[in-house]
Amino acid sequence: MIRRRLPALVVGFALLALLVAFLAPAAGAQKRNQRIVALTPFAANTLAKLGVTPIAVGQTLGGRERLSPKLRSVPILKLSHPMGPNLEQLTSLRPSLVLSSQTWAKGNEAMEQLGMRVEVRDPRSISGALADTYKIGETVGRKHYARELLKRMRARIAGAESGVTRHPKVMLILGVGHAPFVFLPNSWGGSIVRAAGGELATGGVTSNSGFQRISDEVVLAENPDVIIAVPHADPEDIPALTKYLKNDPAWSSTKAAKNGHIYVSVDNSLLQAGTDIARTITRVRESYLHN
Repeated sequence: MIRRRLPALVVGFALLALLVAFLAPAAGAQKRNQRIVALTPFAANTLAKLGVTPIAVGQTLGGRERLSPKLRSVPILKLSHPMGPNLEQLTSLRPSLVLSSQTWAKGNEAMEQLGMRVEVRDPRSISGALADTYKIGETVGRKHYARELLKRMRARIAGAESGVTRHPKVMLILGVGHAPFVFLPNSWGGSIVRAAGGELATGGVTSNSGFQRISDEVVLAENPDVIIAVPHADPEDIPALTKYLKNDPAWSSTKAAKNGHIYVSVDNSLLQAGTDIARTITRVRESYLHN
């Protein structure tokens, strides 16, 4: 009796295994077919690298230059403080998931009240970017691809960080109009500068936001070897602000100014996380730190 039942049980388990194997890809496909809006360049490019195309992406400084070529035909949503995207426009897209930034905290709350699922995926450190890469892969049913992507990213980052010969003192300044804000270690730019071998000077200030308003006197007291300024303004005002930051008379007595080591970065790569981490570290080393 038992012997007769065994073949039937074996067949039953085999059919169950086949059913699970058949349904698993379908579940993964369903995840990949989510209607996703990516409001940050990091989230948008990570999706592209994982083979997932969002239905819309957020506007970023520098236009489409920081976005993957795979996203050329994807609509761009204008972002503005304090909400981020226009909620009516966003709702019309019927997104099942919005990958957002803490910058749009007020907007994120409103999106959730409208029934949208929101995940903050705008890291402020290299380790955070690696962690968020896997989390996005998990969310869209692409964990295997995320693991492979992470292997490549880690190898490239290690290569970009290797062979540092000196550690210049660096102040990374966000120019909001003519008001200087210093990048702190808990900012994306601060994380990149330290990975590139720079000694990040902050004037001893702290802030959970990753930025803090400082005076020109703090810059003079720190007397950095290198100043990297990042203009933050409307696109039409960037050229004038860039010129001002490059030649700010208040910084003229610093070692950075005397040695011609005041630089201006306008492509947003130090202000907001991207997937091109190794390339950004290399550019900072070669163009600014010369180490």
